[in-house]
Amino acid sequence: MTLLLVIWLLQDFVQLLLMGICMVPDVFLLTALFMALLPDTSKEQQTKLVWAAFIGGLIWDLRWTNLPGLTAAIGGGVIGLACFLWQKTPVQGRTLGTFTIMSIGCELLYAGIHFFFWTIPSQTMMRQFIVQQLMAVPAIVFFSWLFWKVSGRNG
Repeated sequence: MTLLLVIWLLQDFVQLLLMGICMVPDVFLLTALFMALLPDTSKEQQTKLVWAAFIGGLIWDLRWTNLPGLTAAIGGGVIGLACFLWQKTPVQGRTLGTFTIMSIGCELLYAGIHFFFWTIPSQTMMRQFIVQQLMAVPAIVFFSWLFWKVSGRNG
């Protein structure tokens, strides 16, 4: 959980630096997702990570947005949904490809819901959304590579 706190603080710092330019991708969410979908992660640990995503989202809401609880609900819900789908996937299907698709889906769902609730002009909103998703690509590639390294050792 200390790692999640550090990632949250780094994400907050990067968002502060890029304020007015773009929204940063939610690396905190992707880190929680990565930790939740690791081969050795138990259901109890996944539940703790869902709550960590919720609390991290709530703190993010109180820090940045005018709608407290939205990011918390989205973050906790997305991680919970991903964990549910991961548990329903047969062990043979829990591959790098599945993890990557899950990561892309979570990032798009998370950002898409935020996109729907943004209250800024549409051109600016669309530019912010596209830049955020383009910035998420290296993060997803990194977490997929990390998952490949870790899952290769365990299975």
